Formats: sequence, C-alpha cells, structure tokens
Amino acid sequence: MKESLVISLFLIFALLSCEQANIDPQSEPDQEITPEEEENHNYFLKIGNSLGYECSDIEMYDSSTHILYFKTLHPEFDKLKNESFSFFVNGDTIYKGYFWPSFFSSLPSGPYISTYPLFHKTFALCIDNRGSSKPDLRNDPRLIRALKDRNLLHSGLLLTVNSIDCKSTQITFSFSITNKDQSALLILDPEKTGLSIFHYFTNGLIIRNVTTTGPYITVRINPQTPSPWNGWKSEWLTRMATDETKTFIIDYPIDFPLSPGAYNVYFEYPGLHFQVSKEELQQNNGRIWLGSLEGRKDFVIR
Repeated sequence: MKESLVISLFLIFALLSCEQANIDPQSEPDQEITPEEEENHNYFLKIGNSLGYECSDIEMYDSSTHILYFKTLHPEFDKLKNESFSFFVNGDTIYKGYFWPSFFSSLPSGPYISTYPLFHKTFALCIDNRGSSKPDLRNDPRLIRALKDRNLLHSGLLLTVNSIDCKSTQITFSFSITNKDQSALLILDPEKTGLSIFHYFTNGLIIRNVTTTGPYITVRINPQTPSPWNGWKSEWLTRMATDETKTFIIDYPIDFPLSPGAYNVYFEYPGLHFQVSKEELQQNNGRIWLGSLEGRKDFVIR
C-alpha cells in the first residue's frame, strides 16, 4: 500500500472523525432487505443486510485491479464500517468478504474492501485480497463469465517487470505497462510527473534476499507531495491505446552494494485513486485508469 498516501488519508480521517474509532464489530445496518425485495431482485452484490445492487447498477469491472465501478455515486459507501459483502451470480453465492477499517491492526482472511477512509470516490469499490489466500476468489470463472456476458468486464493494465541491474551505488529497474483493455486508458507516467511526485504514489522497490533471512530492503526516491496533496494534473498522464506497451527505466540510488545471492524484488505500479471524481474519470482521449498493480521478479547477484 502506498505509505505516504495512506498516512495522509489516515491523519486527515483521524482529525475529522476521531469518534469513528469506536466501532462495534457486531454492528449492522438498521433496515434489512425484505423477502419480497429479495424475490423481486437478482442481486449481484449485497452489503450487510440492507444494501443490494444488481448488474444494471454496475458500469464496469476492471479485472486488473478488481475495482467495481458504479453508474452513479453511492454516498452510503462512506458510512460502511465493517459490514460483510457477498457477490452472487444467478442467486448463487460466489464469495464473501468484509469492509475493513484501515485503522484496524489486522487484516481479514480472504477478500476485503478497505474503508475509513475509502481510497476511491463513492462510484468505485476496490476488492483487495490477502496474498496468502488461495485461490483468489475474485477471479472465480462464474463471476468473470457473468460480467463478460453483460459487457461489464474490462481487462485494464498488465505490469511486467523486465530487469534489475545492480551496481555498487545504483539499481536500474525496468518495467513495462501494457493496455489489455478494450478502451484507451490514461496512465500515471513517471516521465511526466517526475520521479519525486511519482514516488508519492508508490514505495519504489522492496527487495528480499532469499538466500539469507535478512531484513527487507526498501529502495526508493524521496517523494514530493503534490500541490494540492489531493489533486492531480492532466499532464501527468499518458494515453495508451489497446494493446499498446510502454517501457520505463528508473535508476534507484543505493547506499551500499548488495551482497551476492538470490533476491526477489517487489514493485507497485500506481495509478490515481481518490483524486479523480466520477465526472473526471472519462476524458476526451480516454478513461483514467485507477488503482495499482503489483509486480515481482527473482534475480541473482554473483
């Protein structure tokens, strides 16, 4: 998760809404969905006992980031604490998860949606999943097929980690972004933001020596907070047509050479999040891609 972004949002939330920290883990919405409402609706998503959404409420689903976009704003999402949610296809439960406040010290097992604060405006929900939870229920074939049959499935972006070249004082990191979507997408471009602002949205490289049990090494470029901190600029974005690929190379300074051995590198490619409103999402030359992607690669230093 984006360290500086999370900290900024959390501090603002804490200052404005301190009373929200006292959450009753058994709390539920007041009004339940009645049997009559249940019978007359074919819900795709249900939240708690009181909220239900059909496929007709959905604008699209980005399978690269597991973000579900709605046709309209849903201010009720901002009020959700730790309710459960369930996805359905033709009345069958596909998987369940929880809304999970960001200030909780633990994470649930399996799918969850971070809340307090939400990391997107109330037209989008991002379904996260703990990396150790296998299989990834968000990719259930029944769910993907139902979305595809209704023209709601979008493939988003693909991140490929190309190479890691380590020298005594520098790591040269290469990665590529490919647009697998059927729509033109606008992506956050480090060559346009500058590396300092780009690293406000991502932590850079996290490197682990798999030969030893040593600590993780975080390699990053000092971030710069945008002005305003919650704003964005169109000149930060690059348009990518369907099937187009763009490669980026970033030089990361390091304080000391890495010892010989086998390593694994982790990188999170960021997009915009809460900064983009529903009205701003679709630009004249494409749709702004929201979310983030994770990439890993093994490498050896001899």
